[in-house]
Amino acid sequence: MNAPHPPSPLLVTAFNGLVAAYDRMNGSTAWTFLVPGKSVPGMRPRPTHVEVRDGRVFVFAGGSDGVLKKRVFLDVHVLDYESGRPLWTQRVAPAHAPNFTSASVLVEDGQVIVAYQDVLVAFAADSGRPQWTRSSEHGDGGSYSLQLQMGIHGARARVVT
Repeated sequence: MNAPHPPSPLLVTAFNGLVAAYDRMNGSTAWTFLVPGKSVPGMRPRPTHVEVRDGRVFVFAGGSDGVLKKRVFLDVHVLDYESGRPLWTQRVAPAHAPNFTSASVLVEDGQVIVAYQDVLVAFAADSGRPQWTRSSEHGDGGSYSLQLQMGIHGARARVVT
């Protein structure tokens, strides 16, 4: 008979580029992480999503760079659950992304899979090593905001908006 899992000591929250972890017993702040870089033009609040798995916090955040011609992207940051220390970062940047719409993310079985605009990307969850990148069969959504749904046996992707 399996023993029940001990409760997770931290509550992790994310909003507008700030990730915070709170002690579940007393509510004190354990650590914070501010997503580096610029927010997405015209989007308030900054798209930010977290998922906690296997002693890690997976942070998915929209961002932009450039001055006159903005490029938007989705950054994947992985933090240590206990300390908030950054472990790795990878960027998902489609070839043509005039604005940030949404992304679908799936963290399962040691893999992080991201669908953003017309790109599908897989990373190793422990190291951030890129495993593969490809174009989606669905294209970029045309005049619609592409929100690709993903699922594997027993798990379904979450949406970053």
